[in-house]
Amino acid sequence: MKSIHVSSEITPLKTVIVHTPGSELNQMTPETAMEVLYDDILNLEAAQEQHKQLFGVLERVSRPLQVKNLLTDILNSEKDKKELIHDFCTRLDAPEVENMLLDMEAAALADQLISGTKIKRDTLERFLSPRQFALPPLPNLFFTRDSAMVINKRIFIGNMASKIRLAEAILMSHIFRKHAAIHCDDFLVDATKQNIPQATFEGGDILVLREDVLLIGMSERTSASGIDYLIEQFKDRGKVKHIFVVILPKIRATIHLDMVFTMIDYDKAVVFPPLILNKDGVDVIHVNISHPEKPVLKQYPYLLEALKEVDLHLDPILCGGPTELYQRREQWQSGANFFTVAPGKIIGYGMNTFTYEELTKAGIPRIEASEVLSGSIDLNTLEKYAVAISGNELTRGGGGCRCMTMPILRE
Repeated sequence: MKSIHVSSEITPLKTVIVHTPGSELNQMTPETAMEVLYDDILNLEAAQEQHKQLFGVLERVSRPLQVKNLLTDILNSEKDKKELIHDFCTRLDAPEVENMLLDMEAAALADQLISGTKIKRDTLERFLSPRQFALPPLPNLFFTRDSAMVINKRIFIGNMASKIRLAEAILMSHIFRKHAAIHCDDFLVDATKQNIPQATFEGGDILVLREDVLLIGMSERTSASGIDYLIEQFKDRGKVKHIFVVILPKIRATIHLDMVFTMIDYDKAVVFPPLILNKDGVDVIHVNISHPEKPVLKQYPYLLEALKEVDLHLDPILCGGPTELYQRREQWQSGANFFTVAPGKIIGYGMNTFTYEELTKAGIPRIEASEVLSGSIDLNTLEKYAVAISGNELTRGGGGCRCMTMPILRE
């Protein structure tokens, strides 16, 4: 049975990987939050309740898989367990905890790898070290999109811009290589197995608009050399022929491309107008790699105009509505970051009220997650919808519903 295939942002979802936040969030303090790329600490109970809304909605339209369950499954194999722990401890420079981890049962070990392992104060160097953890907690893991994704029929493991997120990529590499249900040997890129330190790239910057068309954001997380590296891989392998590079401001609000643009239907995308619709708001470079000798590059002032070159005609739905004040407020709250489960069927954060008003005007009515979870609304009977989940706590981590979902199988 086919288990890996994603050639579009919008075709009907079958299987998706998520991670409901756990005790790793409670390891953060105001002093350590910035080390793990947070602006503030999150309330675990609130974050879990909001993520459970997302998971509950996904259960009604697809097969959502939890990272911790997948990890536990592979740790039940002694061989896979030894390989993962050795890789983990070697890459994260913590050989002193390897034997202790090997003695743990699979479920407890999975939790430990996610929630972090305190440093042993058993040598002078470690006693005096400012580090709290030998293996760091992974509070960013619930943004499953960043470290891994599927592009057509191949796995992509990101080269994370911050070393603090290397552990997430290592876990996902082992899960895809070892788990029987989603096993895949065909990796387009696995940065955990390569030495390409300057070539950074993360899944939040990569959108699969069609099997032959990608959008890639050049951001504070995805570098120009990283995009050049990816272009070389796509030239040699696969069906991708057109890559549109969107050069984003290197600021917190635009850490990834999917914070300002998500495709939600065959002819619609939610956009952050100041960057996507204003002339020269961002530079857009079309890299045509279909030419046999070398790529052809062409610059455009507008993303939506550039996409017409490959017969993609998208009407913009304005994040925050027509008023720039609300556009900026709702973009900060992940108002342009929607996850599409099928054409015109999406999930986002309900507090972005002006964005939802624009969606309703475009024929995609707002549906409350509570109505779906109570059973009063059956999503499978609706032609279009925009499910609104609570997200005021989750968004403080710096991402939205697309960030929290890693689709691995679509129709």
